[in-house]
Amino acid sequence: MLAVAVGLAMSVVFSASAASASAAVQTEAPAAEATWDLSNYEQRICIWANGSYSTYFVGFIAGSWDAPLLTEVHGMPEGTELYLPPPIPPGDNGDQYIGTIWFGVDLPPLDYGEYPAELVVTDGTVTQTMPIMIKAQDDWGC
Repeated sequence: MLAVAVGLAMSVVFSASAASASAAVQTEAPAAEATWDLSNYEQRICIWANGSYSTYFVGFIAGSWDAPLLTEVHGMPEGTELYLPPPIPPGDNGDQYIGTIWFGVDLPPLDYGEYPAELVVTDGTVTQTMPIMIKAQDDWGC
């Protein structure tokens, strides 16, 4: 009899714990999930070392977004001039990756080497990045 009573008491305690844990999970806000995707394919440019150079990069986006997309670029070589686009208004590219974010750069003369940077795009809730590689070398072309 004692064993039955202890078993019954334990099942009530475990059931109450599981119910309160389940309630806690249900009351948490769901994690923000993007309805758009910035391609993370690395864009690369290989240029002559020690010469200035102007070019552009493109962020390809699939999906839809309800808030404007804001653009930043991190890690460009010192002395680079950036020409970033204004906020991208809400839109829908369907499931096609379309060149949606275009930005220009004026690069200063660079020493030989690789210069990693990244495009950062956010809708205010979700932030995504795309890698960029600038390589200064003996000739033009990657």
